[in-house]
Amino acid sequence: MKVSNVIRFSLLLCVFMILCSCVQNPNKPLSSTTPLTQTAVPEESPTNTEVNVWTSNGGLDRIKLVFELMYPKIKINITKFDSIDKFNTETLSALSAGTGPDILFFDSSFFDQYTVDGILEDLLKEPYSAGKYEKDFPEDVWESNKSVDGKNILAMTFLTSPFVTFYRDDIMKENGFPSEPEEFGKFIEKPENLLAIAKKLKSNGQYIFQWPTDLPNLLGSSVGVFDKNLRFVRNSDDFVKVLDIAKESHKSGFELEASFWEPAGKKAIQDNKLVMLFNLGSWGFGSIQSYAPDQAGKWKAAKPPLGIYAWQSDTKIAISSQSRNKENAWKFVEYVFTHQNGGENYNMINGYKPARRNPKQMDSRNLFLNQSTQPLYEELGDKMKQYKLTPLDDSATEIFAKDISDATVKNIDSKTAIKNITDKIENTFKDERNALLGN
Repeated sequence: MKVSNVIRFSLLLCVFMILCSCVQNPNKPLSSTTPLTQTAVPEESPTNTEVNVWTSNGGLDRIKLVFELMYPKIKINITKFDSIDKFNTETLSALSAGTGPDILFFDSSFFDQYTVDGILEDLLKEPYSAGKYEKDFPEDVWESNKSVDGKNILAMTFLTSPFVTFYRDDIMKENGFPSEPEEFGKFIEKPENLLAIAKKLKSNGQYIFQWPTDLPNLLGSSVGVFDKNLRFVRNSDDFVKVLDIAKESHKSGFELEASFWEPAGKKAIQDNKLVMLFNLGSWGFGSIQSYAPDQAGKWKAAKPPLGIYAWQSDTKIAISSQSRNKENAWKFVEYVFTHQNGGENYNMINGYKPARRNPKQMDSRNLFLNQSTQPLYEELGDKMKQYKLTPLDDSATEIFAKDISDATVKNIDSKTAIKNITDKIENTFKDERNALLGN
């Protein structure tokens, strides 16, 4: 190692100590797993240069500071947008005009829009050679970052999030139900127990369901929308059974009929009327806290109902094909997704396996929930399936949600409803499917 690099690395460690951050040896896995790919010692950039990064959150701010100590000739310019929707709008507009940034740091909900038209670099090719990291990611996470045809890797997962049940343990206890997270998670595995909670709480003007589509959507998120051949996959017997539960819930009036994200949903949280949520990722406690900070200590996190393990979203980092500074952009991308800053990211799960189960995270306690949540999140992350998003997903899920809701309200036979939805989606997207697969 060059002397200058030794000095910079020493400065890096000092900065992290000042920031009270837990720095790990970047070549040492943070979990109990066998060491996988060894991350390389940073090399000097030959000339002063700038790399432009667009993002919708502040997750890179501290990483940027430490990276620039290790790479003093590379300046990272971060443009942060106020919302993920604005980020997507501005990004697509800039890419269309040929003025896109070097790096995109974005929520996976937009990945399907970036998988076509050569928007993103294939990270398997030179100078990236990201294929060497394949064994360092769970297979499903790795596959989720591929192009529609499965030939290219278009992004790398930084953080990922499972669906989690957030519930009011005080209210469950008051009504005679299990209240401790592990016990509660096991209790709601059975549909009859879930409906028993809904029935008892309704008599108090309280709810655990928002809409008829809650459970079918959760189950849908456990398998995705299409398989690798773009065939619709939300048509198993499990969907028939879940639709039966949704119809029974709707018939009994167990739904709030307002979304958590709407003003009415927010007020229902504040008024102690919406007391359970299972449509949020592991980050979701922060949204509850913003609505009702006075309810600290009253909420807990548990497994999703019915034994469903589902993926909510992840944060991806990618290089734009329009970048004129691809080699240095890759230095930053590689630094970020391999968690060379220590892998300390709370309330989500590191995509990179050697950085999972960070001891400091595992031992931490969520103050709002008054609970050690990371072990739960890591367990859910191990059991969920992360899947590849496609350009057809948004339109297909709109059809799925609408027709599931109609079947629930109109009490259509569940098996017939699922078959009709499958046929409708297969026929609707037949041409697009053939075009995307090159048939």
